[in-house]
Amino acid sequence: MPAPQTVTELLDRLRKSGLVPADRLEGFLVGLNTSGRAPKQPGELLSLLIDAGMISQFHADRLSAGKYKGFQLGSYLILDQLGTGGMGQVYLAEHMTMRRLVALKVLPTWGGEDVVSRERFFREARAAAALDHPNIVRVFDLCQEGRLYYLVMEYVDGISLQAMVAKLGPLNVHAAAGYARQVAYGLSHAHSLGFVHRDVKPANLLLDRTGVVKVLDFGLVRSQADAASGLTKQLDNKSILGTADYVAPEQAVDSSRVDIRADIYSLGATLYFLLAGRTLFPEGRTAQKLVWQQIKDPTPISQLRPEVPAALADVVHTMIQKKPEHRFQTPAEVFDALAPWTQGDIAPPPESSMPAVSGRIAAAKTAVPGSGVTRISGSTTQMVVAALKSGANSSVGLGRGDPHGPRSGESSQAITPPSRPGLGAADTNAVAQDDTERTPSRPVFAPDPVPFRNRPAWQIVALAGAGAAIAGLALFGLVKLFS
Repeated sequence: MPAPQTVTELLDRLRKSGLVPADRLEGFLVGLNTSGRAPKQPGELLSLLIDAGMISQFHADRLSAGKYKGFQLGSYLILDQLGTGGMGQVYLAEHMTMRRLVALKVLPTWGGEDVVSRERFFREARAAAALDHPNIVRVFDLCQEGRLYYLVMEYVDGISLQAMVAKLGPLNVHAAAGYARQVAYGLSHAHSLGFVHRDVKPANLLLDRTGVVKVLDFGLVRSQADAASGLTKQLDNKSILGTADYVAPEQAVDSSRVDIRADIYSLGATLYFLLAGRTLFPEGRTAQKLVWQQIKDPTPISQLRPEVPAALADVVHTMIQKKPEHRFQTPAEVFDALAPWTQGDIAPPPESSMPAVSGRIAAAKTAVPGSGVTRISGSTTQMVVAALKSGANSSVGLGRGDPHGPRSGESSQAITPPSRPGLGAADTNAVAQDDTERTPSRPVFAPDPVPFRNRPAWQIVALAGAGAAIAGLALFGLVKLFS
């Protein structure tokens, strides 16, 4: 439809869209007329609706262009577009009944019809379903609506480390080391379950307003199970997967055979970027960068940032060694190596670095629990070290283990109880969830939970009378049967 030229035309589009309940919209319009603020232009009305928290800027842009469809996907109301990429588009959405904010990753229609793209999408969903960790973005569901497939993911209210550096420049030593250490902790969990991310980079690392970093996008994940079946080899099809600025040398040669040490290289290149404010090889085309990853050494971080401690520079240098055997061999080793620069508190990122929110999105966020700011303390770090050395998975949350924040009177450090005999990794993680989430509903034929002797006298009399009546009927039936 053409763009609305009058307020009446705009209201027609808005009513058709279903974005605002009819009674609420009509009440809002009556209020504007009563107060003498009735808008005369479509743009004025859109601004008033945004300020009132009824629509988002995303809605306003589409309505002003004459569009009123496509705001709903399944049970979710789309509030904004967060990003786009080769594997689809990501939207901020709100569950219309539960009022929970989520991120929807939508596979384009052509991707759903392409076997390789669809299988990659499904593989991402399967991998994410197996991962439950405070430093990895959680995936709640894989859905289909018509020809569209989409993932329902945890919404991280924050900014990518890529955008953070673009806005603030190189990060201070403690923040950069602390963020990289959280990523290593998340990768250690993925590694324990046999997964290799294969696309670790600043753009895939989300920093929330409390200072917690979460690894995003397992679209290129490789698992040991897939490797055994040959699926990874079939999907990769001899193509180079990853991002040229962060891809490990061996991954550029054969993406289907890399192990966790490729992620360690990518994390090292990411830490280099956080400290230097530039990539390993900022000049050159993609093909040149892939060659340089094989044969060329980057400018030492100490030359770009002399204030970086020599020992930390050595850690970065070890992580980006050309040969996998010369790097740290596991994320847990990286986690330990970065410990000296993360012993103190890491303050949450400055609010000025975070994206501003307004209108419908701001209104939706007020309903999201766990919005309090939490600091990442040295004591938390010590518990994480103990957890990794004991082989625990996702046992300590860096800052916010519980996605809904600490309950009243509890610490913000969420610790998983010891695993129970016979439980796998996924079951152990389930044990750590909030009690309200894992308390089963009572079965229909469950035993009565209230002992008979503890019941009131009137209940006992009533039950005894009912029993006597049933016994009398049974006796009467027997007499009739044999008479």
